[in-house]
Amino acid sequence: MKTPARSQRPKSAGTSGAPASGAPGEGAAPSAGSPAAAASPDCVARLVPLDPGFYAFSLAAETNWREPIAGLAVPAIHICAPPDIGGAIEISDGFGRATRGMAETGIAELGLAGSWLGGRRRMLFVRSPEGGGAALVTAYLARDPDAAPLDLEIRRLGASDDRAAEAALGLSGGAVPELPVLMTLRMGDRAQAHRPPQPASLDIVAHIRGRGDVRFVDSPWVGRLGSGLWIEAFTILPRSPAVAAAIEYKGLTASGAETPWLACGSPCGTTGRGIPLIGFAIRQKAVPGGARFDCEYGGAFESGATAGPARNGAPCRSARDNDPLLGLQVRIVARPVPAASG
Repeated sequence: MKTPARSQRPKSAGTSGAPASGAPGEGAAPSAGSPAAAASPDCVARLVPLDPGFYAFSLAAETNWREPIAGLAVPAIHICAPPDIGGAIEISDGFGRATRGMAETGIAELGLAGSWLGGRRRMLFVRSPEGGGAALVTAYLARDPDAAPLDLEIRRLGASDDRAAEAALGLSGGAVPELPVLMTLRMGDRAQAHRPPQPASLDIVAHIRGRGDVRFVDSPWVGRLGSGLWIEAFTILPRSPAVAAAIEYKGLTASGAETPWLACGSPCGTTGRGIPLIGFAIRQKAVPGGARFDCEYGGAFESGATAGPARNGAPCRSARDNDPLLGLQVRIVARPVPAASG
């Protein structure tokens, strides 16, 4: 029998003075500065929207689990329905049982609605109702800078009313069938959090006076081949489909014509007319939820002047009038998404 996960907000581990009843290592809370206190868990939360269906949530095979130091064995993952969101999800283990009470796995329930992954329990099953739902996934991580990140894999096993798939899982003892991973949540990757974002890989074609189309792949400069070899047009071709769909650019020619904002893959400027570009701008398209990428760019001009870096749609041009563009630099970086933490 399954029980719907209730809409109850998870509490952070360690908010009380002692571990919850039944937790391994039950006893007095460690004093500040003790090894146990240093290993008390951090919390990282993710809200996972789910289309109607039957899903398997499992810890990646390489996830390591350590014996509890005080109160809670980490790493561990708590899954429940988020507060104030309709369409309660249902959570069960591989035998169709509700998953409250985790003493046998070395993880205490801590009085929360929902279910736990960790220790010997590597998998849970979540049913999202017709109309869809969401799962609130909270990872409890040891404060160990050398600890590996915790990966949660999500697979879609069937439709929300696919009871045959659930029955088959019960007969197999809850073993996950060979299905592709729909999503992997990486929880608490400290190395990634401190790693500077890498710029998107860009393939840019510049139409250069006297040279025609010249391709530049991840080059520090596009163009800048010499005096008189100005850029008449350029086309930005990001390797990433997400970047290609999000970015747009425009140009200003020496004749005074200003192009509209153009999608990636569109030539910006003129060809075969000997008219140089004298300015340009790059930005992300307006989308719901705000910008996902930052665009930074600069230019080198016939007079020897340089301009920039300009950012996110601001014009980049020489301080001199009608100064032909000889070269340009472009850097597009994904904005970090802050993680909700307890």
